[in-house]
Order: sequence, then structure tokens, then C-alpha cells
Amino acid sequence: MADSIEIWSESACVKYLRKPDASDNKYRRGVLGCFTGSSQYPGAALLTTAAAIASGVGMVRYLGPKKIAKLVIQNRPEVVIKSGKIDALLLGSGIADPANWFTNYRMRKLFNTDTPKVLDAGALYLAGKNSAPTIITPHSGELAKMLKCKSVEVEEEPKKYALSAAKQFQVTVLLKGKYTIVTDGDRTIQLPAATSYLATAGTGDVLAGIIGALIALNKNIVSKQNLIEIGATAAYIHAKTAELTSDGPISASEMIHKIATSITNITI
Repeated sequence: MADSIEIWSESACVKYLRKPDASDNKYRRGVLGCFTGSSQYPGAALLTTAAAIASGVGMVRYLGPKKIAKLVIQNRPEVVIKSGKIDALLLGSGIADPANWFTNYRMRKLFNTDTPKVLDAGALYLAGKNSAPTIITPHSGELAKMLKCKSVEVEEEPKKYALSAAKQFQVTVLLKGKYTIVTDGDRTIQLPAATSYLATAGTGDVLAGIIGALIALNKNIVSKQNLIEIGATAAYIHAKTAELTSDGPISASEMIHKIATSITNITI
């Protein structure tokens, strides 16, 4: 029931962290397409793609601007920059100007498919405009803008406003914060308290990459009903990765190197 809150745990994550078996290949492990980063925020493309790779997805395709693609493959040469089959889409991280003609055209072209999606930052305006399983990842200010209310109102009653957005836009909402809330309008999950040091640039891009990877990895079972659990699993991994990275100030790029350890600690 939406009126009650479930608390997510490590044991609940396990079913969405599928280990590879002898018959697996990169396609069976899922392919994530990323349209992230921009001239203003190129680092978002590097962080989202690197975080997705570290999360165990079979392949990441970078589908953004060519000049950003060059940076992406310099940072992670295993990223593929050719269009092709994808099992999940991550849109919007680091997109500063979604009204830009090219950005808007390209994102909408990718968006208008039945592929499960993560909408972050500059793609949040697309929420509610597609029937595919979709999770959005706003912080309080972004959610307030979507709901035309004040950020402080969202901060004071995060569950109320996350539920409101889930019902209005018919999506799963992952509202980032000290206690991250994930809701699909029927169920609401609260994550254990995360370190406040996560409130720094780039950590949201890392989270978006993890979510996209887990959706692609679970391509055979992902649905509107379990997307809330996949989002909660990603948020749990994100918080545990932050703990492993530092007991003080956190670097988003350093988090990348601890994602695999976080997942291994859960699945061993």
C-alpha cells in the first residue's frame, strides 16, 4: 500500500544482481543506451557510462553528441559509440539545455520507443509522455519544478510529493535525499540513511548509471511493477559505494572504482 513505507535491505537486492553464467555473453547481460552529457557538463557522460560498466551490464552504447563521444571512449574505451540494439535507456544526465533543437530531437527520437527508461535532469520534462516502464530521478528542487511547488515543501514531505508525482506522471519516482524515497504510486520504499557527503556534484550521475545498468541487466523481467525494486536496489548500491569510497568527503569519480566491490559484497 502507498500509505505504508517499506524499508529496503541488502537481502532484497540480491535477485536483481544476477551473476553471469557459462552461457552468458555481452548481449545477454543487457545493453544500456546513454544520451547523457553536454558541452556544459561533459563529465556527466563519463560518470554515467563508467558507473554502468562497473555495475556489470553487458554493454554500454553512448548515443550523445559526437564531441562528447570522443571523451567517453577516451575515458572508457569499452563503450560502444555505434547505434544498435539496446535493452534500456538513460536520458538527461548533464543535459543543460533540453530545449536545444538537436538535443530535443535526439532525445525524443530515443524516447519514443517501448524501451524501459531512466529520465534524469534534462530529460525530466519527458515524464508521463511514454507508456514504457520509466523511472525518474529528481532531487527536491527538480521535483518541485515538475509539481509547481516550493523545494522546501518537497524537503519537508518527500513521501507526499514523490507519491503525487508518481500518480500524476504514471512513472516510478526515485527522489534523491538523505533518505531516498522510491515509489510507483502503489508502493513506497525508503532507503536507509545515506551519508550526507553524497551531496556533491556528479554523484547523481553515478546513481543514474547504476540504475540504467540494472534495468538492462534485468531486461527479461523488468516491468512497471518491479521497477521500484530495481531503483531501490540501485540506490542501496549507491549508498554502500559511498561508504566504501570514503568516511568523509566523496569524489564521484572515485566512487566508480568501488561499485563492483559493493555488488560483490551483496552477492557473495
